[in-house]
Formats: sequence, C-alpha cells, structure tokens
Amino acid sequence: MTALKNKFLWPFHYFRAFAILNIIFIHTWYFPPNSQYFFGSNLVDTLRDMLFHGSTIYFLFISGFLFHYLSYRFQRGPYYLSKLKNVVTPYIIISVFIIFAEDFIGAKANIPFVDYLYIVPDKLVHGTASFQFWYIPFIIIVFLLSPLFLAINKKYFNKYAPILFLLPLLGTRTEVYITFWQFVYFLPVYLIGIYTSMNYDFVMDRIKSHFKALTLLGLVVSIALLFINYDTLYYNLFSPRESLVYIQKISVTFIILHLSRGIGSNRFPILSIIADCSFALYFIHIIFNRHLKKIYFLLDTYTIDSLKIPLSLLYVSVLILVTVLFCVVIKRIMGKYSRYIIGY
Repeated sequence: MTALKNKFLWPFHYFRAFAILNIIFIHTWYFPPNSQYFFGSNLVDTLRDMLFHGSTIYFLFISGFLFHYLSYRFQRGPYYLSKLKNVVTPYIIISVFIIFAEDFIGAKANIPFVDYLYIVPDKLVHGTASFQFWYIPFIIIVFLLSPLFLAINKKYFNKYAPILFLLPLLGTRTEVYITFWQFVYFLPVYLIGIYTSMNYDFVMDRIKSHFKALTLLGLVVSIALLFINYDTLYYNLFSPRESLVYIQKISVTFIILHLSRGIGSNRFPILSIIADCSFALYFIHIIFNRHLKKIYFLLDTYTIDSLKIPLSLLYVSVLILVTVLFCVVIKRIMGKYSRYIIGY
C-alpha cells in the first residue's frame, strides 16, 4: 500500500465524520409520539432505517483499516494502554454518570444504593447504560484480539480472510446484544478493513474497474430495503434484511473511498471537527437527545403537517451542532484530559 505510506488519511478522516452522522441520524431522526399517525411518519421511519441502520459497519471498517495502517509502529503495551485511556476510561465515566443520573436520582431513585455494586458492573460489562453502548464492550474484545490478526502471515490472511467476509450474509446480527452471533456478523467487517489496508492499491483498482456495478448493487439493495422490514423473511438467527444491510453498507463504503481518494488536504473544516470528536459524539449524543427532544416535541405540537419533516431534520441538525459545540468547549477547557472524560 505504497500509495498511503506515512500519509494522513483525509478520506478516512472525513469518512469517520460521515459514519458518526449516520449513527446520530439513526438514533435521533424520528417524530414525537403524538405525530406517529402523521402521513409522513412511516416515510421517515422507512427512509431512516434504509439509509442509516447498520452504520456501525462504517466504524468497524475504519477501525480495522487504521489498525493495520498504523501497525508499522504497533507495540502491544502502548496499544492496550491507549485503548484503556481513550476508550475504556471515558466509557466507564460516562456510563456511571448515566446510570446514576437516570436511576439513582431519576425514575428509579428508590433503588437501594448498595444495589449499584451489582448494577454498575453489570451494565458496564453488557453495555446497557445506554442502548448504543453495546458497541463498546464489543469493540474492546475486538481490540484484545487485534494483535492476533497481525501475527497471521499476509499470504494466509489474504487467502483465507475473504472466506470470512461471507459470514455477515447469514444476517446473524443480534440487535444491541453482545452474543457469539454478533461477532459472526460484525467481526468480518473489521477484517475487511484490515484486508483493504493490507492490499490498498489492489482493492482500489478493483473498485475503480467495477465502480458502475458496485454503484448499481448499492442502489438495488437500498431499494429492496425500502420494502423489507425487520419481520420480513426472518428465520431464527437468519435475517435476510441484515444480509442486505451488510451488502449496502460495504458498497457505500467502497463507493465513498473511491470518490474521496483524491482528497489530500483539509478541504472541509466542519467535517474535520466532527471527525475529530466522533467518538465523543457517539458517547454523548443520546444524553443531549434525551433533553433536547422535549423542546422538539413541544414545537412539533404547534407545527403544521407540511413542516413536520423539515422540523425533524432541523432538530437533528441542531442536536449535532449543540453536541459538537459541547465537545469543543470541553476540549478547550480540559485540554488533553478531556479524552479521559468524553473520548475527545
């Protein structure tokens, strides 16, 4: 991958911003309960799920790619220490804050304090302090396994890893629960990232040669997802819908990488800021959503039907702006120590 050696990866930097924006939209673009029967509600729900469901795939691909890309300076001790400081520590701090804010002084304030000696560790291990936190215990396990992938001979990795890329086609994603089948679905995406970094020129040349077919595939699958809901053709662990989501998100990933390949400088400063604080945004956007949505719900009550969709988009945009500003302010106040608190 000589084309990338020792370069800052601006396309991947912006792709990280794209990924976190997708995550925020799938979690926060919706209508208030009193607008569920609004004629555009089903449309928004359908578009949201088709466009943004499964966006975790983007993050996993980026993580796998960058892990291998930076492997020339890999040292086991510093690697694990950095994950402890930059991932585990803010995860624990924010999770504990949410647990006590929501439970101890919130709706469940009648729970005896001593019970939290069980509640806190349980929620940390299972990633249930907030519904999107399932990803953190999951990715921590992936981080623990990652050095093993570097130990595999490149010849054997290139020969056998692509077989594993087929596993997500089984559609075994288990929603927000950490199970063996969750790894069957998501871990191959991380390996695709490693494979792409390992064989960057080869992969990008193949994408260029088959770009029209790749684009058509992504488009056809996206259209199909408009008509396939969660319950359609679901067989125990096998979900064709999740299979299609995998194909769609991998297609979009390679389409974006191809289109952004020539970016070699900071052309989009706003996206750059979003990318810089993407991990913090992942942690805290739900906290802001829980409070800002009260204002959104109130405004929606007085909004005519024709403006409900624009209002919903405006709400997500304001939420993103407020959350990014919060991250920037905390970073300015706390400097390098903010990474331990919010992950930025």
